[in-house]
Amino acid sequence: MPKIVDHEARRRAIVDVVWRLIAAEGLDAVTTRRIAEEAGFANGTLLYYFPTKDAVLDAAFRHVVEATDARADAADPDRRGLDGLRTLCLEIMPLDAERLAEARLAVTFWQQALHSASRAALHTRSTDRWRAELAARLAEARQDGTLRADVDPGTTADELLSALVGLQVLAVLSPAQTTPDRQLAQLDALLTRLRAP
Repeated sequence: MPKIVDHEARRRAIVDVVWRLIAAEGLDAVTTRRIAEEAGFANGTLLYYFPTKDAVLDAAFRHVVEATDARADAADPDRRGLDGLRTLCLEIMPLDAERLAEARLAVTFWQQALHSASRAALHTRSTDRWRAELAARLAEARQDGTLRADVDPGTTADELLSALVGLQVLAVLSPAQTTPDRQLAQLDALLTRLRAP
């Protein structure tokens, strides 16, 4: 009887290997031979799931974004207002080894996106989703009376997204200066400035 293969599980295993390799060793470490070795599959098996290195890198970036969203959903599936906004921010920020590894992959992906319209579009779709959620949480805070009256949700969502991306870059490039404590202090100071008196 032929062996039943869970193709989705294999895809996930390959993507998991790839994003961790990129985070730990950089893009040059991602070869089909190395991926197959780390995933425990035959080299030819990879081509069935990902025909090119670009395809697997795109999948790895999507995985990191989806993992962030899943953590935020698990932490607070009904997040709302400023507390809900803080929940999403915490899952984007590189506050532990897992999220720092995700930031490393994101920085690598951004460098690739500089010369790839499709990668730039993938990045834009991801950040647009986060920007929309940040703006929605701020709009809810306004409805709840917890947001200062002079705060514009759209502009502030842009500011927050820029700060979050900046923290990812800084944590990757200057980890000694971008500690979790300093990141949290920045986020909480920003949220304090947004709160209605």
